[in-house]
Amino acid sequence: MVVEQACGGRCWEVALEGSLLRIGGLELDLEALSGPEPGRVTVYAGADGAPTLEATDWLGAEVLLPGRPLEAVPAGEQGYEDEEGQEVRTPAYEYRMAPLNLELVQVRLFGLPPQVGEQGGEG
Repeated sequence: MVVEQACGGRCWEVALEGSLLRIGGLELDLEALSGPEPGRVTVYAGADGAPTLEATDWLGAEVLLPGRPLEAVPAGEQGYEDEEGQEVRTPAYEYRMAPLNLELVQVRLFGLPPQVGEQGGEG
């Protein structure tokens, strides 16, 4: 995983355990969020500064997920009769998404909004 701080200021902490990504207090299951096409997950700062997936006015981070190609997995055999009535058996496959390549995941962190009282008080 590549973590990039896109601008200065305070940012959330980022940790990866298996395919579980923690951004601040928000947990994202990267396997569940990824698919055959590349994807993007945006994380916003809520009114209290906590990370949320609900759109707000403040973008705190974005996670860029690589596409997961389909791979053929053996699933037994299938049989059919040919033109001469002979039974023919051929391998059968089912297609599944390949595991997520975590090395290709990119996390961009943006500066968070100032906290209440950080710029000289509340009033």
